[in-house]
Amino acid sequence: MGKFDISFKDLIAGVEKDLLMIVGFKVEELQVLNVEFQSVRERRVDIIYKCAVGSYRFLSQVEIQLYYEKNFPIRMLGYWCDVKLKFPEYPLIQIVLTCGKNVKDSLDEEIKIEGLGGQEIFSYVRSKYIVIDLCEIPFERFLSFDNPNINAFGILSKDCDVGKLLQRIIDYKLAEEQTASLITKIYILSKLAKRDKEVEKFMQETQKIDLMEYDLFREAIERGIKEGREKGLKEGREKGLKEGREKGLKEGREKGIKEGLIKGLELAIQAKFGARSRKLISKLRNIEDVQKLKQIVNKFRKIRTVRELGKILEGT
Repeated sequence: MGKFDISFKDLIAGVEKDLLMIVGFKVEELQVLNVEFQSVRERRVDIIYKCAVGSYRFLSQVEIQLYYEKNFPIRMLGYWCDVKLKFPEYPLIQIVLTCGKNVKDSLDEEIKIEGLGGQEIFSYVRSKYIVIDLCEIPFERFLSFDNPNINAFGILSKDCDVGKLLQRIIDYKLAEEQTASLITKIYILSKLAKRDKEVEKFMQETQKIDLMEYDLFREAIERGIKEGREKGLKEGREKGLKEGREKGLKEGREKGIKEGLIKGLELAIQAKFGARSRKLISKLRNIEDVQKLKQIVNKFRKIRTVRELGKILEGT
């Protein structure tokens, strides 16, 4: 799940104060500190905030950890040292945001050995930080904010109502580009909570969302190509044993790409045209030429009506 960390960091940009309130920290003032640590090369401190509650000033480090890592507690201790060396005058709170993963919340290591003369030598290191599983936060708490960017994180809650969340976003009646951005954000987060297929289903069953828009479409195609390629390669290997391995693998790859493009286009057509899409999908499935399918992908975003798409499909 580590591949999601950077995009997750980007997703919380601009809504940090409300997000900290969601997880229980009522911060009155918050300033993002863009700090580079000379001693940090491979390690990466995610986000450092300067916070205020009344007259009390402190630093908050927010670390995003979306997968299990054995040495994570040691890394957190290293972060604590880096930040304290840079800002020794400020108390530091470390907060780790995760999503349904078993992330340890402390480092506790003790050593006891017998020294010369039987004297006991004792050493220990203890470090503790706050781990918050966003999946455990009640769905309604995310919806209690009149902020669509915070509402979007409700997709991570284990009691999320996907339809209610997406309808809430639609009801804001934002500009099409803003709505598209929010739906894409929810879709990215839904992958962490393994709800991406629920989001796709909602899009297919309602005509209130007009294919939001290219990011979702591309995701569906990429996933379809991957699934299709795996299936095609498997069939290709089996066929290759009989007809020649190289030829079989080539056919498998081509079949995978074709199935992926068709699957992605099916999702896009259903989301954009709803119940009117059945005949179009039937025509789509009859297309054998991969290059023609790629041309449709490139043209799809500019297509506005069923008739336009029908003419393109008939002309291929």
